[in-house]
Amino acid sequence: MAKKIKHKTGRPKASSGVLNRQSVIDVSWEIANEIGAKEVSIKLIAERLGIRSPSVYNHVTDLSDIVGELSARAGNLLAENLENVLEEGTRSGLKKKEKIRLLFREYRNFARNHYGVYSLLIAAPVATESHRLAAERILSVCLNAFDSDRLDKKAIHEIRIMRSILHGFVTLEKEKGFGLPESVEETFEILTEGFIAREWL
Repeated sequence: MAKKIKHKTGRPKASSGVLNRQSVIDVSWEIANEIGAKEVSIKLIAERLGIRSPSVYNHVTDLSDIVGELSARAGNLLAENLENVLEEGTRSGLKKKEKIRLLFREYRNFARNHYGVYSLLIAAPVATESHRLAAERILSVCLNAFDSDRLDKKAIHEIRIMRSILHGFVTLEKEKGFGLPESVEETFEILTEGFIAREWL
């Protein structure tokens, strides 16, 4: 019986395609979305790529380098999604309150569809320039929704409160914290309208 060939060279299998920094980050993104960003490891990345673990370091510095890239990608994707819905709302002539409703819904949709990397938006484990730029994009979108052209004291409070409300809701929803029979959709609508109706908006 022929012996099973083992891959000892650290090179990708023929079917794994091009191996470079981008492919390492792409595979890491897939893993994070499947099982959570905290579960991403060099070992899992190497297994998915069909290479030995040391070979991963030919393309990235370490795991924190990868996590920093994932954090920036998550931030940019959220920013892009929010920008798209708000641009569409602006073209449709929606006012401030309607734009905030769109922002709330899209934020929730993002958390639902990308919960594995969502945690990286709360506090990046590694602060990089790309992460900073992504965070600035998100802030810009929020300011647009609030019809504000500068990040003043009032806008900072608004964004902090909004993030706290949304993060609490999407986390409880994901972790099945809403066990009572009343409609979760109705709860989210009440939450959204409550934020919009506050006196200092």
